[in-house]
Amino acid sequence: MKALNKGINNMTIEKIVIIFICVACFSPSFATNKKTVVHVTKVSVEIPDNPETVDPMIYGQMLEDCNDKIIYGGLLNEKNEENPAVFELLKSLQMPVVRWPAGTYIHEYDWENGIGPKEKRPVINCIRWGGVDTNLFGTDEFLQWCQRIGTEPYINFNMSNHPDYAASLGDALNWIEYVNGSSETAFGMKRIANGHADPYNVKYWCIGNENYGSYGIHKAETAEFYSHKLNQWASCFKSLYPDLSLLAVGHVYDWNKKVLEKNGNLIDFLTMHFYMGAKIKEGKLQDPLYTIFSPVKAEMQISKNAILFDKVNRLFDRIDNPIRLSIDEWNCRHSVFENEKYSFTRNDTRRLFDVVTTAGMLNVFIRQSPYVGMANYIFPVNGHGLVRSVGDEDAYKSTIYHVFDLYRKHMSGEKMNIYIDGPKVTLPVQELAIGGNFDNELLTEDVDVAYIDGVAVRTDDNVINLVLINRSHLKKQEIKIEMPGGYVPVTMWKIENDDINAGNSEDMREHISPQMINLSRKHLNSKIIISPCGFILIQYKKG
Repeated sequence: MKALNKGINNMTIEKIVIIFICVACFSPSFATNKKTVVHVTKVSVEIPDNPETVDPMIYGQMLEDCNDKIIYGGLLNEKNEENPAVFELLKSLQMPVVRWPAGTYIHEYDWENGIGPKEKRPVINCIRWGGVDTNLFGTDEFLQWCQRIGTEPYINFNMSNHPDYAASLGDALNWIEYVNGSSETAFGMKRIANGHADPYNVKYWCIGNENYGSYGIHKAETAEFYSHKLNQWASCFKSLYPDLSLLAVGHVYDWNKKVLEKNGNLIDFLTMHFYMGAKIKEGKLQDPLYTIFSPVKAEMQISKNAILFDKVNRLFDRIDNPIRLSIDEWNCRHSVFENEKYSFTRNDTRRLFDVVTTAGMLNVFIRQSPYVGMANYIFPVNGHGLVRSVGDEDAYKSTIYHVFDLYRKHMSGEKMNIYIDGPKVTLPVQELAIGGNFDNELLTEDVDVAYIDGVAVRTDDNVINLVLINRSHLKKQEIKIEMPGGYVPVTMWKIENDDINAGNSEDMREHISPQMINLSRKHLNSKIIISPCGFILIQYKKG
């Protein structure tokens, strides 16, 4: 068996010791009954000599008008007014960055349709997703929403190659000028006339989206073609606006190599997309291991590209200002079995197993710091979302809202070394349920991976926060934790349920939610037990 690539913990294979125990742990709910079979995992956390920083931008989000009540019917209610409950729940998350208009819809988006008096804005039929875009949530609305909610805006250019919808370099420059231009510029004056005197000073701009694929109206491009066009656009942007942070479209290794070698002096991020998959039949996850362990495959691909990034950053003398990855689109897509087939839907409930897949991907991003400098979950509201809207003025938290809330509050800072040694499972990479920007040679491997996955960070106030998840859908896992000297546990948050398919609903809004437990020095050497698809975050302070 081949071991996992760089970035995944080195875990030696040892004989699994199965013991019968009855132990009192952090809380009564962790205690096991007599003769319960429990598998022991050892987790060791160490402080590295030169810690790398985890960028909080990995906790970003993405908005796209894809006809599933993300913007219209999500951020905005059916009256085209802001849903106050959605706004407050998202504001509480302290989202670091939000990407928009994003996705494949960008190929047909004309930004000038979304500015000026609302009553004069055209209603556009969406080719890619169906339905209509009223253009009532345009550039000013998005940027003012970002200001009020406290997030960094990130705008995606239309780089379509369709003769009727393609935007030119001039269109892109006009958009930048409208957003960031002074009163002395033509489009800056237009922004002022539309009611916003000050420039928005948007830093992040992406040039294209999935240009390698034929999605919607777009025709697939070669890496050579995209790299040449990217060079023209990025050169122009950087000459006029040197402080902009530019993102370019990434894909598989060879595509990325060509794009980076031609544009490594111009761009700041290369984007990649990863979509985990889950098949739901009669309310239950099918083939659970292949869904729950799917982030393993994403980490293999990121690790492969990390070597390329090191080379390119040295080539362009960018060691102190490296090009990094932005995982611009990611989530766990559900397909539900109906009418004798599985059909993709964004509207299936986020379930307990989604807590583990979501945390698993965030763990990958943390382990792969600093190569991963940004990530944007798709979407914050409704389809796949963290928040579910109810009517015009109400909303509730999905299961994964709590994951983002806990990571955003506690999992930024310096990445700690973590070693996990415990029961493993051997899985064929080709069966892991995740799609996106992958190289075919990854599919030839089998991998040995531990059921327990985890990451740890040290915050600015010298607190170490440790996340552990149980990727087994059947068995509890017992864990023994070793921390650096002097650190004692003070608080634990856990998310668990007897049913890995359980979720929240309008009527059961807190069915899956964190339980916070106060700890003390006496818990320092205690063992804990994590339920199937369970999640814990433990906070340690110097004692």
